[in-house]
Amino acid sequence: MTVHVTPTPADVIGVLLQNRSSVSQLLDAYAALCERVGDPTEAEKLAIVERVSLEVTLNTQVEEELLFPSLHVAGIDLAPFQAFHDTAWALIAQLSMGDPGDLRFDTKVLALGRDLVGRMQQVHDTTLPQLPPSGIDLGELGQRMLARKAHLMEAFDRPAEDDEDEDDDPVGRPMSGTLH
Repeated sequence: MTVHVTPTPADVIGVLLQNRSSVSQLLDAYAALCERVGDPTEAEKLAIVERVSLEVTLNTQVEEELLFPSLHVAGIDLAPFQAFHDTAWALIAQLSMGDPGDLRFDTKVLALGRDLVGRMQQVHDTTLPQLPPSGIDLGELGQRMLARKAHLMEAFDRPAEDDEDEDDDPVGRPMSGTLH
């Protein structure tokens, strides 16, 4: 089952809301798989979990690169986003260590995912109303965020090439053992 939502928001608020909607839709698809009569394959579940992890990773990376500096300059408190991002990185780590064959895996994925979406909602409820009067060019920032996410997505979708450095991480986070 493939679930793909193409974001078409007009500004940064639309981008953030679309990101939350995309993750929520993926979790709904996972829940539907769990409730499906018959035995959904581990591969189907794993594909959705990988997509959730990728979406959360890319969204979090783009927000840290582009949104955080704009919020900081506008004097908007970053603490809610930073706390949410800590939760997001922990979720990604926990999902990557899970095994779809484990009986608790479904519960873990759905509980962690819903917690993440709930935290995202709380951050958006407190922060998004501050954006219009902030002086941030919401349209330009939204377009930059979409372009950066598309660039990162291309890096994930592209097969490894011989001329690429195997230590490169397309989301910009240092990989273990590569710090000099």
